[in-house]
Amino acid sequence: MTHNRLHKQRLWVDNRRMLKALRHILLLLCTPSLMLMTGCGDSDAERAERAAQFTTSTKPAPNPQRASLESLVRKDLNIPTGLPGAPKYELYSDYTGDDIRQVTGVSGRSLMLVFTAPWCPHSSAMRQALQELAEEKKGSLQVVDVNADAFPVLAEEFGITKVPTTILYTEGVKLRTIEGAKSTEAMRNYIDNVLTNSN
Repeated sequence: MTHNRLHKQRLWVDNRRMLKALRHILLLLCTPSLMLMTGCGDSDAERAERAAQFTTSTKPAPNPQRASLESLVRKDLNIPTGLPGAPKYELYSDYTGDDIRQVTGVSGRSLMLVFTAPWCPHSSAMRQALQELAEEKKGSLQVVDVNADAFPVLAEEFGITKVPTTILYTEGVKLRTIEGAKSTEAMRNYIDNVLTNSN
């Protein structure tokens, strides 16, 4: 009987040790998450102050897309931005190395991404035609000129084998690729035709 009682007592002690070890393990696992939820013993005032830093209504959320597109906004024009139809971007601009997905992902207007080279006379003619077209469209068309020599990796990504090559986007969707130089009138007719048929 004594042996049985001693055996039970040992089991009981072993079970208590195991429970104690499990409790320590649970505390080790749960303490970091509890500290994060409670603020590591911060007072209510400190927690409220920290929460106010992230929830103020006067501080707008950061917008990385807006910062990278600032280079496309014309600063020399004094156009009031409150007027409907007033462009808030440059109608014709040179690509400066921004994230190309942000450049092509514009909404509210069509975009022409034209790959040119400074040594190519056809590129020069195409640039002039697209500048005239962008000014004529008054904000419904933006043209971004990419120097294929300065950005060869980008030209390769787009599969550019000839300059000038123009890619037409609307609402961030690639519609057509045009190789070679065209006149302003030919481009106007082509764009109007493509946009009419895509809707």
